[in-house]
Amino acid sequence: MTRYVLRRLLLAIPTLWGVFTIIFVLSYLMPGDPVRAVLGESYRRADPATIQRVRDRLGLDDPWYVQYGRFLGRVAQGDLGTSYVLDQPVRDVVGYRFPRTVQLMAGGMLAALLIGIPAGILAAERQYTWVDHTLMFLALVGVAMPVFWQGILAKMFLTQDKYGIALFPVAGYGGGEFIYMVLPSLVLGTHLSATIARITRSSMLDVKPQQYMVTAAAKGLSRWRLVMRHQLKNALVPVVTVIGLDVGYLMGGSVVTETVFNWPGLGRAVVTAIMRRDTPVILGTLVFGAFIFVTVNLVIDLTYAFLNPRIRYE
Repeated sequence: MTRYVLRRLLLAIPTLWGVFTIIFVLSYLMPGDPVRAVLGESYRRADPATIQRVRDRLGLDDPWYVQYGRFLGRVAQGDLGTSYVLDQPVRDVVGYRFPRTVQLMAGGMLAALLIGIPAGILAAERQYTWVDHTLMFLALVGVAMPVFWQGILAKMFLTQDKYGIALFPVAGYGGGEFIYMVLPSLVLGTHLSATIARITRSSMLDVKPQQYMVTAAAKGLSRWRLVMRHQLKNALVPVVTVIGLDVGYLMGGSVVTETVFNWPGLGRAVVTAIMRRDTPVILGTLVFGAFIFVTVNLVIDLTYAFLNPRIRYE
């Protein structure tokens, strides 16, 4: 087990290096002049000497490999740079917004699990009935519908009396009140719940004819205990894999969801930074997001041992 953990940690290093390199290249090739973000409205009135001093201070005229080395050095030290526009460390920006993104992702994941897993179990237990066909049709609709479209529909029908029922606030964070979190979490989690429901159904049907299931049924276990104690636990391995991979989807989906619902998270910070050409914030938030994604997938790999002891780490 220890060797497996160490090996996975070592494999994460080149993975992160590759991701960081891609992020740097995309940021380096991004059109626009970062000096505009630094000087703001005064850029048009600034003389060439002032602009050149800013470029020298930021190192924008250095060769790409010098900038790349400086970028990797800062990342290795945990320094994400300083925002051109906000004039504050990117670490502080991330520290303020990341808990709000985690709050939204946790709500989305909770909604996805509460909807997806019971739907998948019920569809598997009622295979080829109208219940199965209805649930899988809804899952197909959920997979096909983009997050931004779900957000627009949800705001149209669930936040005003004109077209639906005003159950939730239109947008905003509301100081972290629970009611402000419900609708963005449902929108973010609905798409993922459709995927989880389809995977759960398929995995439950794969486990159902296994010999140990037949033996457990022959011992007289109730159907409820048979499903929850033997079938579901073994069927959850591919579901957990999907959950780990979909952490990236949740982070990507949070960008759209936070923009639609004006949620003060990392995704909205990235969108705002791209519009302002605030390169340090773009690099810092993406680097931090990549680190979180790799870490979560490492944790997901380790949970396989709990769900399926037959898995060997060789």
